[in-house]
Amino acid sequence: MSSYHITGIISALLSILASAGLATQVRLLWKRHRERQEGQSISEGLSLNRFVTSFIVFLALFTYGGLLNPFNHYLAWPRVLGIFLVLLILWIIFRDRQCRGSGWAFIGCLCAFLVSVLVIAFGRPIENPNPVVLPSLVVVVSLLYLQGGIIQMQMIRRLRKTGSLSQGMHLLFVLKDVSLVTFAIAMGARDGWPILFTCAIGLTVNVGTLWCFRWVRRQDFDDSVAKDAAAS
Repeated sequence: MSSYHITGIISALLSILASAGLATQVRLLWKRHRERQEGQSISEGLSLNRFVTSFIVFLALFTYGGLLNPFNHYLAWPRVLGIFLVLLILWIIFRDRQCRGSGWAFIGCLCAFLVSVLVIAFGRPIENPNPVVLPSLVVVVSLLYLQGGIIQMQMIRRLRKTGSLSQGMHLLFVLKDVSLVTFAIAMGARDGWPILFTCAIGLTVNVGTLWCFRWVRRQDFDDSVAKDAAAS
């Protein structure tokens, strides 16, 4: 078995593991729903922008893998699970907040997925694809993901808490991005560099968010020490 298939299998398995991280986020939201008190938001601390851009990245990798010739099963199919889980999270956010923005975010992402499926089903393979268009789209959505991650980190620092955000999800995302680095290298420079760029952005976002979790714990510890000192 070639290194391409070996790293592809590893990437697919760890992408499913990253989807397990999204499932952890869903489970945390449902837990907060069960324990919800009057007037409490179960999606507190979750940036709508962050999860919309996460969806866009999953969708971009699914579409990119589906339009390649031959069809890249390692890139496309593992992202479907992630797409459905992010859609579920967006639905939960909408049901919790009941605002127009969250509703349009869910509907827009659902429609984008359906359009992508139709494009892959009836438009592939793209013969003699433009070597710039598809990679450029991947770069654009990666930059969107970066700004979504920055907004999430800014929200954490503003609220001084992580709220309903799952730390385990980000840990598993880091594992997924590291695995994709090896897969992108095995794909070769021509097809793999957009994936490598996406991994670099993903690692920046998720490692930065994990640092925010540590920052919140440090702030809580410092506040606790300050209160004890004041009481004594």
